[in-house]
Amino acid sequence: MTEKGPKLLSVFDQTLLTNIFYAYERIYGRTDGCQYSPFPFTEHSIMHTFYNEYEERCKPLIEYFKLIPEFHRLSIDDKMRLIRNSFEGLATLNEAILNGFIPQTLPVSFKNLFGTTIADNMIHVIERIRTFRCDPILLKLIIIIWLLSTGTNKYHDDTDMDRIFDDSLAIFAGQSIYVELLWRYLASRLSSLPDVVKFFNQLVLNLLCLQRGCFGVRRTMYNSENEIHKMTPLIQSMYITSKKIDVMDCDDTNERISIE
Repeated sequence: MTEKGPKLLSVFDQTLLTNIFYAYERIYGRTDGCQYSPFPFTEHSIMHTFYNEYEERCKPLIEYFKLIPEFHRLSIDDKMRLIRNSFEGLATLNEAILNGFIPQTLPVSFKNLFGTTIADNMIHVIERIRTFRCDPILLKLIIIIWLLSTGTNKYHDDTDMDRIFDDSLAIFAGQSIYVELLWRYLASRLSSLPDVVKFFNQLVLNLLCLQRGCFGVRRTMYNSENEIHKMTPLIQSMYITSKKIDVMDCDDTNERISIE
């Protein structure tokens, strides 16, 4: 932290940043030099096996979101809509936090499942996103902002996922808290306002590239409905299909995860 940092960040800001950092560390049980194994563990050529491998990594991420007060206070339906809307982006950002390199199994699996164009775009944006992981808090802030976005990350025509939320004002208010906190945090870390503007602009461009990549992934997913039906209930609940399974209504308690 630079000398000017405490002057730009209030006591509340610093407490909030500390809580964000340690909440994530507590959920994932990480220490210096101890990371989750790279994802995926093996190369995949079948979509449902690729996503099913991700399930165990998805559960602690949802547990982490439950520790974010602005998310925790929302209705169950709004929580599910937000996670569904932004699932691919959340997974990408979280993997950037967990691991500092891209395993060869990922681009190979992407090409097998989504084709060369989408795979190349996604690997490119993942490389760009991972440049931010040198900062211990930045991506943890960004992933909360991405979560609390209502309609910018969707790729389908289902109105339930579009603009209908039980409390859209609460979601927007929560997102605003973390966007403003991100700005003050960057101002505390960088030497001048032009540097903050330049960094913020580059960050937004990278996130827009991520959004575009996620559109391509989700478009392929909705053309592979049979594969979705072979996924675990938790992963199925991230996608709206004609045979949608809501994980909260699943009878198999071993496959359930609560977002209350």
